[in-house]
Amino acid sequence: MELIERTDCPFCWKVRLALAVYSIPYVSTPTTLSEKHPKVLQHNPKASVPVLIDADNVLWESTVMLEYLNDQYADGALYAGTAAERARTRSLVAYSDGVVGPALRDLVFERRSKPADQCDPQVIAKGLENWSRVQHELDAMLGDRDYFGKGFSAADCALLARLGVAEAYAAGPSSAVVHLRAWFDRLRQHEAWSLAYPSSFIRPST
Repeated sequence: MELIERTDCPFCWKVRLALAVYSIPYVSTPTTLSEKHPKVLQHNPKASVPVLIDADNVLWESTVMLEYLNDQYADGALYAGTAAERARTRSLVAYSDGVVGPALRDLVFERRSKPADQCDPQVIAKGLENWSRVQHELDAMLGDRDYFGKGFSAADCALLARLGVAEAYAAGPSSAVVHLRAWFDRLRQHEAWSLAYPSSFIRPST
């Protein structure tokens, strides 16, 4: 199995976490932000990473990859539980991609492209406001659960990658969101965190 990816991309990171949690062997083919890898251009009509190649199976949407790994290699553990629990997991993966990502985007892009003293304070302030709102929403969704899903699920992979990106750009979960902070701290102790952690993040040029 080959994963063509960019190490700090949260879509790629969530797939790596699933691979690591369930000890699924693979080979990583790294790319950079501006690179258009030939296999990506060949297999993904969106020309973006990740791309997962498993024998004759070629996948180019990260959430579809989680579904495939769940069915093919993880014995259903990434989407475990009742129909309602599985639906909750799918909804949380969609929330991670459709709400958490956009809430963080401007904040992360500003901090990764400019030195701190050159960042636009209005962009930073608005980004932190959006991110605070989403953290409180996630905290309420999690409550006193150990995981967002039933066990270490696809939802936990997706959200852990997003919060990992936030932390890398000085916006890790606040101590005010008690459940979310505890979940983040606990899952960072899992072996999968160190196995899947990005080798680098984009930093502003100096």
